[in-house]
Amino acid sequence: MSSSKTREDIETETVNADVTGVSRARQLASLIVICLAQFFDIFNSSSAIILLPTLGDDLGFSQSELQWVLSAYALTFGSLMLISGRIGDVFHPKPVFCAGFLVMGLLSIPVAASVHPIMTIVFRALQGLGAALNVPTGLSMIGTMFTDPREKSRAFALFAAIGGIGNVAGLLIGGFVTVGASWRWVYYISAMAIVPTSLAAWLVLPDLQNDYDGRKRNLDIPGVATLTCALILLVYALSEGGDAGDTFSGWSSPQVIATLVISVVLLVAFFVIEKVQSDPALPPQTWRNKNFIPLFFCCWSPYWWLFVCAVNIVQLHVDVWGVSLSSTALRCIPLGVTGGFASMIVGQYAHKVPRRLLLTVGQVLQAVGTVLFALADSPDKYWSRIFPGIIVGMMGMACSYVGSTVAMMEGAAPNQQGVVGAVMSTSYQIGATIGLAGKH
Repeated sequence: MSSSKTREDIETETVNADVTGVSRARQLASLIVICLAQFFDIFNSSSAIILLPTLGDDLGFSQSELQWVLSAYALTFGSLMLISGRIGDVFHPKPVFCAGFLVMGLLSIPVAASVHPIMTIVFRALQGLGAALNVPTGLSMIGTMFTDPREKSRAFALFAAIGGIGNVAGLLIGGFVTVGASWRWVYYISAMAIVPTSLAAWLVLPDLQNDYDGRKRNLDIPGVATLTCALILLVYALSEGGDAGDTFSGWSSPQVIATLVISVVLLVAFFVIEKVQSDPALPPQTWRNKNFIPLFFCCWSPYWWLFVCAVNIVQLHVDVWGVSLSSTALRCIPLGVTGGFASMIVGQYAHKVPRRLLLTVGQVLQAVGTVLFALADSPDKYWSRIFPGIIVGMMGMACSYVGSTVAMMEGAAPNQQGVVGAVMSTSYQIGATIGLAGKH
C-alpha cells in the first residue's frame, strides 16, 4: 500500500514539475492530440501511395510527374522542420503545432479539387508545410511533458504506434474510398477530420514553458534559411536522381549533380554560420551530444524501410500482378497492425534495453524482412514470403524508431527539444526520400 502511494506521489510530482497546474488527464489528452497529428501526417503520405495510379490517370500525370505527388510532400515536410522547431523553441510550441495541423487539414480541400498535375503537386507541397510545423513541436511537447524515462519511452512509443496505424489506415481508406467513390474523397474526408481536431487541439494543449532563460528571442534567420535551402535542394536532388525517365533526371544529369553540389556547399555554410552565431538554432555542441551523429544516420532506416515496403507491395500487386486495389489494401493491413503493436511493446520495455542493442536488433530485423520480400516472385507467395517479411521488418522498424527517438530526445536540453526533434524528423524524411528515389 505504501509502495503504491509512493509511486503515485512520484507521478504527481513529475507532472507538476513538468507542467505546473496541468492535470494528469489533460497531460494524457494532450498526448492523444499530438499522436493524432502524427496519425494524419502519415495518413497523408500512405493514402497517396495507394491512390497514385487512379489520380495519375484522372489528371493526366506523366510517369516522371507522378512521383512528385509523394516527393512534393516529403520535400517541404523534410526541409522546413528545423525552422518550425526553432520557432517553437524560441516562442511557444502550441500555436505553431495548431497552425500546422489546421493548414494540413484546410489544404486537403484544394488537393481534392485539383484539375491539373501542377495544382496537385503545389498543394501537396503546402500540405507538407503544415506537417513540418506540427511534428517537431509535437515531439518537443512530449519531451517537455514527460521527463521520467519510462513514461517518455511509452509516450514516444505511442507516437510511433499511432504513426503505424495511420500508415495502414491511409492505405485501407485510400484504397476503398478510391474504388467506392473517388480519390478526391480521400482528401475531403481528411479535411473533415483534421480541421475540427486541430481546433480541439488549441483547447486541450497546455501552455508549456519554453525554458528560454530570458534570452533575447532570436530565430537565427541566416542559419535556418541556409539549412532550409540546403535541405530543399538535397531532397530535390535525391528525388530526381532516382528518376532516369528523361534527360533532365538521373544521377548523371547536370541538373541533379549541380543541385547536389550546391546543397553540400550550403550545408557547410550552415555549420560555419552556426559556429559564429551568438544564439544558434543548432549549436555546434549539439552534434557532440552522446551518439548524436550515429543516431542521425540510424534515423534514416525506419521510414526508408516503411515507405519502400508500402510502395513495393502496391506496385507489385497492382501494376505487375494485376491484383485489385481493394485486395491490395487488405494485404497492407499487417503493416499498421504489426507496427502499432510492436511499437507499444518496444516502448514498454525500451528503458530496460541498452540503446545500442535495440538499434542493432532493429537494423537486422529490417534486413531480414527485406530479404523475405525479395524472395516473393508471385502473388501466391504472399503468406509464405511477404507476410512474414512485413511482421519481421515492422518489428525491426519499431525497434529502430523508438530506440533512436528516445535516445536523441534524451540528450536534448529543454530549450533544444524542438530543434533536436526537427533534426531527427528531417533525418526520417531523408531516409524516406532516398528510399523512394531508389524506386524510380
